[in-house]
Amino acid sequence: MAAGKALPGRAVRSAHALFVSVADPAEPLEFTVLPVRAGRSFASAVVTVRQGDRTRATATVLLDYPQPDVIRHDRWSGPPPAGPEAAYPAEMPLRGRQLRVEGVRDYGSPEETGPPVLDAWLRYDTVPGRDDLRRALLAHFTGHLSIAAAMRAHPGIGTAQAHHTVSTAVMGIGVSFHDPVAWEGWIRYHHESAFAGAGMSYARGQVLTADGRLLASFTQDAMIRALEPGGSAASVPGESRL
Repeated sequence: MAAGKALPGRAVRSAHALFVSVADPAEPLEFTVLPVRAGRSFASAVVTVRQGDRTRATATVLLDYPQPDVIRHDRWSGPPPAGPEAAYPAEMPLRGRQLRVEGVRDYGSPEETGPPVLDAWLRYDTVPGRDDLRRALLAHFTGHLSIAAAMRAHPGIGTAQAHHTVSTAVMGIGVSFHDPVAWEGWIRYHHESAFAGAGMSYARGQVLTADGRLLASFTQDAMIRALEPGGSAASVPGESRL
């Protein structure tokens, strides 16, 4: 949204963010946009997020004016999902949102094991009318369940242990938005962890409408490491934990 305000009239097509420092949820964030280039169609910018004198995150954003289709394919091609009615309600409170996870009663439990895949269904009471707000809303949930998907393939470990016996953190997220970014009712976040090892995990995902139209794609790089007793990860504020 910050890049869109600096380069008005264009739609954000992709954003690649690095989370370089733990943010304090009690302190305000300052967003600075540095436009790199604004051509006739495409534009790019670097967004820096700071608290005081410390950089907390950076993002490289690509924007453009959407053009007519030359070709198009935008449909889910994997196995059909069971749907939100068959999914389990999940405790991840946010006012104005329902969340259900398909086939998994407790996504953070070390007892929940299976393939490193999680499907989450979200329904918002209100879908924004503005395009930039819809893109921001889609991006918001891309960081929430990829680490849980990675841990699901390994018995005895789950995100309920984060900041207690294991240290986890989202390090980078890339989001690509596919037009039109508009929906009604439920949307599905499909997470698949392709790799975990060497203290890191990598996941890729898709955001789809209930009838299988692709809205956005995303990737996540995350840290999964042993927790040092008394180390900095042990004192991460509860509001910042995944």
